[in-house]
Amino acid sequence: MKLHERCQKVSGITRNLRAAGIYPYFRPISRSWGTEVEVAGKRLVMIGSNDYLGLAHDPRVKEAAAQAIYRMGSGPGGSRFLSGNMVLHQDLEERLAAFVGKKRAVLHVTGFSTNLGALGCLLTPSDYVLCDRENHASIFAGLGGTKKMGTFAHNDAASAERKITSEMGKPDFDGQVLLVTEGIFSMSGDLAVMGDLAGLKNRFPDMLIYLDDAHGLGVLGENGRGTANHFGVTEQTDFIMGTFSKAFASIGGFIASDHVDVLEYIQHQSRTQIFSAALPAASATAALTCIDILEAEPERVERLRAITARMRKAYREMGLRITESLSPIIPITIGSDEKAFMFAQELFDRGIFALPAIYPAVPRGQALIRTACMSTQEDRQLDFVLEVMGEMARKYRIREQDQDEVTAEVAESGNAPTIAGARSNQSLL
Repeated sequence: MKLHERCQKVSGITRNLRAAGIYPYFRPISRSWGTEVEVAGKRLVMIGSNDYLGLAHDPRVKEAAAQAIYRMGSGPGGSRFLSGNMVLHQDLEERLAAFVGKKRAVLHVTGFSTNLGALGCLLTPSDYVLCDRENHASIFAGLGGTKKMGTFAHNDAASAERKITSEMGKPDFDGQVLLVTEGIFSMSGDLAVMGDLAGLKNRFPDMLIYLDDAHGLGVLGENGRGTANHFGVTEQTDFIMGTFSKAFASIGGFIASDHVDVLEYIQHQSRTQIFSAALPAASATAALTCIDILEAEPERVERLRAITARMRKAYREMGLRITESLSPIIPITIGSDEKAFMFAQELFDRGIFALPAIYPAVPRGQALIRTACMSTQEDRQLDFVLEVMGEMARKYRIREQDQDEVTAEVAESGNAPTIAGARSNQSLL
């Protein structure tokens, strides 16, 4: 099949969605105030941002980043391996390692490239890597060349234990076992069962644990020190990976560990580290400033947790189907992809910015609207979101009682429900 033919399915889907007026992605934001944004001249309340602590618009962070540009320029001029290494990078690595409770850290230019580079260079064909089946795409991309890879049932340490036992029981196994999980799962908002996973080391003392804490850093633990800190298993967690594009109000990524020889190896072997331009000074400085603020202002994290608890309680009271978690990520189950597109479009029309997640990011038939809380959101903004969400929940029949009734109707009739005036889900996807 020719290239253009392989691409036609996706391009056809997006054309159909645009024609129906419900294509939700790649909306160009012309201005941002953090908790509100402007799109096509329309001001909306942002309820889908990963800027959990609202630090991307903190005056101290912006000023520090601006001064870094004047001092070091807008770009690094090369990779860290060659001409782009800065004192800022080394300072940030030291601060990050101390912040998450490890001896050393190695920077990368994005979180995705951290997983891609670190995982891509650490494993050999004799090693066995085991992933939570809901891990982020960057993890599976980093493991693309791994011959021995398995998945375990989401957040099920017993499932992981069975898989490891089976692999290590093979007579020819002589490699390393690496277990990889997210701390907070990016779509569901679930917290990893880090206590149970760390407990597997009692039976498999040579197993290594790799924690992708992109969404846990700045959110969980003491002063936002992350998921391992929250569960008290920092020592048992061999590698902690994090990003700056969420709570740290910047862009970039890192991997931290007490295995300093391994990090030395990653620094010299990770292709995404060696063959990418270094992190710009403004980005590094922004992340450093965020650490300063987190250590000085723990109330910012507490405010996020209070807002999260309030929104979760309100969503449950209005009957929405949400996950049980401490995470500021609160996905609202909608149902079909088509309904999620329509729901997101009406939210936009009514002044709320929140986007849908569909298959393959979530299972088929379980499309959701991914909402997320920020510590800087004001009560009036939250009240507005809840008012609109409550009205639309009834209109679109997405409350738990409505979804149960729809399921019963489908089972009785044998026909899938449709939405009047819209294309079928199959015609879109």
